[in-house]
Amino acid sequence: MNSLMVKLMCKSIILMSVVFLLPGCATSASDVPLGQAQSQWDFDHQLQFKKTQFDDNHYRLEVMPNNKVSFERLSAFLLRRSYLICGTYGYKLELITGVESFDYSRASPNLIMPNLTAKLECPLSN
Repeated sequence: MNSLMVKLMCKSIILMSVVFLLPGCATSASDVPLGQAQSQWDFDHQLQFKKTQFDDNHYRLEVMPNNKVSFERLSAFLLRRSYLICGTYGYKLELITGVESFDYSRASPNLIMPNLTAKLECPLSN
């Protein structure tokens, strides 16, 4: 009987520890300070991206290329993510780095492409 009580107490202590520690591991977008990049993974498109928020209407998006995702999908993802962040069309998206030329793979087969990076400016809400 004594060992059974010890086992139950251990299980309850472990359960309480998990309940109290898990919320501390989760971070929301509001927990990230302005100007600090927040790395995220998009499971639907199997790619990693970073979002940096400077204020309510200005962001920097960085999409990491990998061997499985083509440039066309990366750029389409950038457009869709911009719409999700701003919540409306009319946003301004300025590409900074990572734009591929049409025949870059033939001209430079060993070229390591930089991340697709863009500045996003959401329209001011009226």
